[in-house]
Amino acid sequence: MSAPVSFPVVPAGSLDIDLVGDFSCPWSFLGTRRLARALEHLQGVSVRELRWHPLRLKRPEAPAPRDWRDHLATRLPKGVSVEFAESSLAEAGEALGIHFDFTKLAGMPDTTAAHRLVKLAAAEGLHGRVLDAIFRAYFEQGRDIGSIGELARIGAECGLPALLLEELSDPKAAYDEVVEDERRLLLLGVNTIPNLLFNRHVLVPGPADEQIYVKALDQALFPAAEVETRQ
Repeated sequence: MSAPVSFPVVPAGSLDIDLVGDFSCPWSFLGTRRLARALEHLQGVSVRELRWHPLRLKRPEAPAPRDWRDHLATRLPKGVSVEFAESSLAEAGEALGIHFDFTKLAGMPDTTAAHRLVKLAAAEGLHGRVLDAIFRAYFEQGRDIGSIGELARIGAECGLPALLLEELSDPKAAYDEVVEDERRLLLLGVNTIPNLLFNRHVLVPGPADEQIYVKALDQALFPAAEVETRQ
């Protein structure tokens, strides 16, 4: 008989949040903004820890899509056109203060270094700011987020210290951490993005709207009340 899995106890009124995504995924960008909106509904709740987990859409072992539109086409349900998807994403983005400009996107970037930058920024407590800045740089400005130089500029704009940004030029800095984090997710069967996990036990897989995040947050913060509701 398997031993029960135990999770650490999280104090009432606090949240641990795990986000799984990639910087070339527009739904991951929407998810981070919808999460921010959902958190605004809560009073007296602090986020104890925000953890970003990479699941790269362009991995060495995976076939590389030729460009952004080819990649997007592979992620759409049958019958949904790329043009319709881009229009829908743009409309959803505007409601969240995101100004998607898909005309600026060309090839799919290798986001490994971008994920490394987030890992490095976590030591300064600035990874949330860096996350949003990388998404904006790619989807709004069409900047090359696969470029170390461009990422260093993004990090500097977010207030990261020069010494930390120098580490980014070392291709091994935080690389093993990114790869191991991703490997663990794949072994757990996580193969789609975005995914959000609240307090290590309430999972919201795939794209979701703000109200679903609000409900998930309630379940994570008040699990006993959720059980009583079901009875």
